[in-house]
Amino acid sequence: PCGNCPSCKKITTGNHPDVEIMGPAKLSMGIEQILDWQERVYRKHYEGKYKVFILEEGDKLTIPAANALLKVIEEPPERTIIIISAQNGEALLPTIQSRAQGIYFPVVGEKEWLDSLPEEIDPLEAREAFRFSGENPEIAQGILELGLEKTKEWLMGFYQAIEEKDFLKLFPLMPIEKKEAEIFLQIMASDIRKGKIRIHPRKILAIGKALERVQMQGNPRLVMEGLALELF
Repeated sequence: PCGNCPSCKKITTGNHPDVEIMGPAKLSMGIEQILDWQERVYRKHYEGKYKVFILEEGDKLTIPAANALLKVIEEPPERTIIIISAQNGEALLPTIQSRAQGIYFPVVGEKEWLDSLPEEIDPLEAREAFRFSGENPEIAQGILELGLEKTKEWLMGFYQAIEEKDFLKLFPLMPIEKKEAEIFLQIMASDIRKGKIRIHPRKILAIGKALERVQMQGNPRLVMEGLALELF
């Protein structure tokens, strides 16, 4: 992708009628979501020659949802490409694995990521950002851009406010820029996946939906305020 043509710009903003990403931070997916997605898969393509559906975190699917997905994979519509991403491919149902072509991407480790950074970046701060991000290079890069201490202070304050059920304490912590909100929500999603924080499944979905809205050009402040209401 060139990133500059009208089609690329539509994909980036989530407005291309033939490209749909389910996610990117739905931390658990139930059968209702998959059935709704399944119905859209069989719609006719509009602008391009193919339809492309990207299902992120496929290893988080519930068994009923995975079985519903299997039906689509067994009888895919013409000119449709379905991409399922997963951190743990072995967690996908064997029946899904057997009907898909696996492409494995090596994980970028701490040393490789640190070596790729410009020389002016403080290596100690970069290393801490990498570990704070849950060893996710993309999130770590965002943390460095926003400022490590600022990110840590905001996130810890957010978690504390949730634990104390102090709604008013959350408002001064609300990010107002898209990049800020995106990074903060990505870290929260990573912390949940790694078991660093444990919250009700309904709240997990709320975080995933908030990240999706921010990435779809929603107003970051309004999205985060809405999330705060759902977390209490």
